[in-house]
Amino acid sequence: MLQNIRKYTQGTTAKIVVGLIVISFAFFGIESILLNGGGNETAEVNGDPIYPEELQQALDTQKRRLVAMMGEKIDPVMLDDDRLRPQALEALINRKLLMQSAAAMKLAISEREIGIVVGSMEEFRVDGVFSPEVYKSVLASAGYTPGYFKQSLRDDMLLSQLRSGLVLSEFVTPGE
Repeated sequence: MLQNIRKYTQGTTAKIVVGLIVISFAFFGIESILLNGGGNETAEVNGDPIYPEELQQALDTQKRRLVAMMGEKIDPVMLDDDRLRPQALEALINRKLLMQSAAAMKLAISEREIGIVVGSMEEFRVDGVFSPEVYKSVLASAGYTPGYFKQSLRDDMLLSQLRSGLVLSEFVTPGE
């Protein structure tokens, strides 16, 4: 039976049919990538997508925090992705909303400020001096790239700037 299949697939007609199938699959695959842009967002906040990679990073961060807080006494059920995903997604949505507010207010953090903060972090120092090797090693063990870490730090500093601006502002209503 397999010999018959092989015999009939060696012909020109079979090759044309297989070629048409391959071409149609190629076009439909390319169309879905080009028209949908991959379409793999987990959520969208005012047109700003949250990608599965961001959600997974937030889940990993949340797990590390739980393990750091609870230590060896942690219940493995607490580290279940399905249990943590809604909380992590909610935190990402809130963060995106705050970042959009900061952008609307034109708040910014300079590279120099980020460099000062990174250089002053004890985790990256050896004998009181900043070590680029330790910096890269610590980030790699935490699952970060230097670029992602700097962007995350910039976002954290922007959010801190936004919050302190709101906390430190005062106004008096006409009735007061």
